[in-house]
Amino acid sequence: MRLRRTRRDSGIVLLLTMLILLVLSVVMLQLSFSAEVSHRAASNLSRDTHNRNALVSGLRIARLMIKADIEGDLAEAPTPPLDHLGESMMQDIAPFKFNDGTEGDVTELYLKIEDEEGKFYLPALVDVNGVVVPDQRDRLARMLEYAAIGDADTADRIAAAMDKEDKNALDKEVPNRKLYTLKELLGVPGINSDMFYGKTVGTEKLFGLADILSLYGTGKVNINTAPKPVLMSLSTSMGASDVDGIIAARESTDSDNNPKVFQNTSFEELGRSGMTEETYTTIAARISVRSSWFRARMLARTGSVQKWASAVIQRINASTKLALWEDDLRFAPDPEDLKKQADAQTK
Repeated sequence: MRLRRTRRDSGIVLLLTMLILLVLSVVMLQLSFSAEVSHRAASNLSRDTHNRNALVSGLRIARLMIKADIEGDLAEAPTPPLDHLGESMMQDIAPFKFNDGTEGDVTELYLKIEDEEGKFYLPALVDVNGVVVPDQRDRLARMLEYAAIGDADTADRIAAAMDKEDKNALDKEVPNRKLYTLKELLGVPGINSDMFYGKTVGTEKLFGLADILSLYGTGKVNINTAPKPVLMSLSTSMGASDVDGIIAARESTDSDNNPKVFQNTSFEELGRSGMTEETYTTIAARISVRSSWFRARMLARTGSVQKWASAVIQRINASTKLALWEDDLRFAPDPEDLKKQADAQTK
C-alpha cells in the first residue's frame, strides 16, 4: 500500500532541511572564524618574534656604538674624553630595517641612546638609612615644577615610596624601599602614564619622569647632556638665565662648525655661560663632563605589532656591560625627526 505524502509532510521535510542547512552554515562560519583567529594569532606571534629579535639586535648595536665612542675619544688623546649631545651616538638614529626585500612585513627598529648621567640621580633622594635627604627632595621638587610634571605633592610621593618610614597618607600602597626600576613609579598613587612617559601637546614633546630621572650613575650631572629641568635642579641659585646660558654655550660652534661643549668643570669653562662665580660654587661638586651610564630605548614594529624595550648599559674603560633589560619602557620616535632621517636617506 503506497503512503501518500501530504503537504504537511513536505513542509516538515523542508523545515528540517533548512534547519540542517542553517546548522551547517553556523558550523562552517564558526570554523572559518576559528581559522581566521588562528591565522591572525600565528601571524602576530611571528611578528612579535621578529620584533623581539630586532630588539636584541638593537641592544648589540647600542653597545657597539657606546664602545666605538670611547675608542674614538681615546684615539684623539690628549684631548680629554667627553660625552655630549653632538656625538654621533647621541644623534637621532635612522630606523634599522629587517626582512626588507623578503616576503612578509618589514621590521623597523627605532633606537635612541640617552645619557643616564644627564639625569637626576634618584637614589640620592634617601640616605643609607632610608631617610629622605631634604636638600635632594627640594632639588627634585624644583626640577618637577620647572618641567611641569605633576603637582606640589609629586616629589613627596616619590620620596615616600623610597624612604623606610610608613607614617603618613603618602606612605600607603608604596614600596617604602629603594627602587629597582623606574617603572615602579607607575605604582605610586598620583603618578600616571602621561607623567611618567611624557606626552606630546601639539608639536611640543613634554618631559616625563622617564626622561629626567635615573637610578644609575655617580650622582653627578653631565652638563653637556642634561636637559633644562635637570640643570635647574642643580642648585636653588640656578635661574632660568643660567640654564639658558649653559644650553647656549654648549650648543655654540667654532669656525669648523664643531660644538664648543664644556671641556671640564672649571669656572673658566662654566663662565662662558654667563654664570656667576657664586652660583658656580653651589654646583661645582655636582657636575661632570664625562659619563659611564647610558640607556638604549628601543621600539620594534612589524606590521601592526610593536614592542618596546630598554637597556641600561655601563661603559667600563673600552668595554660595556649590560646592567638592566626592561620590556615595555615606552618610547615614541619624533615624527619630525623621522621625516628628516627619511629625507637624508633619500639624498
